[in-house]
Amino acid sequence: MYQLYLITKILKTVGFNERTKTKNTPAVTSKILRMDIEGKDMHIEWEYAHVIGQLNFLEKSTSLDIAYAVHQCARFTSDPRYSHKQAVLR
Repeated sequence: MYQLYLITKILKTVGFNERTKTKNTPAVTSKILRMDIEGKDMHIEWEYAHVIGQLNFLEKSTSLDIAYAVHQCARFTSDPRYSHKQAVLR
C-alpha cells in the first residue's frame, strides 16, 4: 500500500497527470547518461535529490526494474542538468 502512495507522490511532485505520455522502458537503452557540463540548467520546481531518494527507496523495496535508471540518474545529484531531469522523468 505504501508503494502506491509513494508512486502517486512522486508522479505528483514531478508534475505528471493522467494526460502525461509514458514510455515503455525506464531508461534509454542506446545512450549512457553522462555529466553534461555544457548542458542547459535544470530549472525545475522539484528537488532532484529528493525525487532520486524516493525512487531509490521504491526500487529497493518493490520495483527492481527501475534500478539501473535510478542509479544512472543518482550519479548526478550534486549537479543535475536538463538532460538528467529528462532521464528522471522518463
